[in-house]
Amino acid sequence: MRRRVIGCMSGTSLDGLDAALVEIEGRGLSMTATFVRAMSRSLGEFGAELRAIAEQSLATAAQIADVSRRFGLLHAELIAELLQGGTADLVCVHGQTVYHHPPLSWQLVNATPLALAVNAPVVFDLRAADLASGGQGAPMTPLADAVLFGGTPEARCVVNLGGFCNITVLPAGGVNQIEHIEGQDVCACNHALDEIARAALGTSIDVGGRAALAGSADATLVNGLTDLLTRQAGGGRSLGTGDEIKPWILGRVRSISGPDLAASACAAIGLVIAAAAFRASSGVQRLILAGGGVKNAALVSAITVSARRLAVQPRRPGSETVVCLSDAMGVPAAYREAIAMAVLGALCQDRVPITLPRVTGVRAPAPIAGVWVLP
Repeated sequence: MRRRVIGCMSGTSLDGLDAALVEIEGRGLSMTATFVRAMSRSLGEFGAELRAIAEQSLATAAQIADVSRRFGLLHAELIAELLQGGTADLVCVHGQTVYHHPPLSWQLVNATPLALAVNAPVVFDLRAADLASGGQGAPMTPLADAVLFGGTPEARCVVNLGGFCNITVLPAGGVNQIEHIEGQDVCACNHALDEIARAALGTSIDVGGRAALAGSADATLVNGLTDLLTRQAGGGRSLGTGDEIKPWILGRVRSISGPDLAASACAAIGLVIAAAAFRASSGVQRLILAGGGVKNAALVSAITVSARRLAVQPRRPGSETVVCLSDAMGVPAAYREAIAMAVLGALCQDRVPITLPRVTGVRAPAPIAGVWVLP
């Protein structure tokens, strides 16, 4: 069975909408997924409207309904461009997370105009079933990561550098090792770095991490932020609304330069992420980095340095921990989440539960996820 599946993702950092076309062969957990192509679209001024809702600003029902509909139509426009006149068998849409505090979570999007425009079934609202069954609703990509990166002789940790960082630890072996997959939300990541850019650098983003690379990490700030983020990592819950550490940042912008604050944040975030990866499994041999944060050279460097320091000594020559981008595995780092959404959509279509009790805390057996709109 071969399907052309589109996955769509707009992360909590609100930097854009991504769509990826993936060719999937087979069914269920034995499927294989091949990346075909992807596109992104900046949210522009529309992103400001979504950010206001996500920051819990007052809005009328009419305003929210209008934003939801326009967001669905924006998906349709991007997908039409991506398909280049072709067709899709399935579309899986994440929607924009405007509130997440389990058991409540809202991934805003009106999928009905999208399904009609693309003339394909659309599955969305993938967290709801997990939340209703006692889970945290996140992270929900570990099974997709197993399809994309698993089944190898080495244990791997997939690190998503999004608004919040989350990790998937894949044991060596194939699908028979699914019960040993680990995953968790770690800490605020791009949320923190983008807030520093807005508050201390006068820009929306520290492009390439250039300001952080030009700054010097302050030991006191690094230690303080590391403690705060370590508490997030050890909380045993999914991260969302209220976890962006904006108050911590705003309380320090006047006492230190923007570049030094950015450098300190990268150092702390890198340390906490590496510690979570190796705390989850001492057998990890490769860290695979993906998400928008891979564009920040200071953050990637901080993770790499911390990983080399924290990694367990290799048990055989040549088995040292390797840090690489997911591009090396055929999954473009910038589109890993959109590609994962395509895989999750296909699993939902095959009636495979997409969340794992040991990852989200959902009651076993995990429920079938997804809300469907048929054209």
